[in-house]
Amino acid sequence: MNKLREILAKDVVGPEVARTARALAIMRRWREVVGEELAARSWPDRYSKGSLWVAVQGSAWAQELRMLKTPILSKLNALAGEPLFVNVRFGVRALPLQEETAAPSLPLVEDRPTKRSIREIREKWFGTPGDAQRD
Repeated sequence: MNKLREILAKDVVGPEVARTARALAIMRRWREVVGEELAARSWPDRYSKGSLWVAVQGSAWAQELRMLKTPILSKLNALAGEPLFVNVRFGVRALPLQEETAAPSLPLVEDRPTKRSIREIREKWFGTPGDAQRD
């Protein structure tokens, strides 16, 4: 009897879907691939059929990464343990917010006692919690 994993791998999840899933796992390690400085200015955007598209902060950084294309491909494939990545393309576009980006701390603003609280307003319009209107 075949194991469920083997059936899914062959019949439900095609080989390209499985490759893409493995590539996405490697893309999460982008900092390890290019280092802190380049990772702060670039981010892997998408993967399709062996090609990785990378969003880059500016044209100068895109050019820098293009010059490092061969070592980047080597590192990606070494981490993957197989030749998942055959091409890397760099394009200038907005980077997504990364985990290390922290929001600035804002000073606390105290409520004035004369203002009604959000709770009072809600209770006026909708009733108190637990007050269910019955038919």
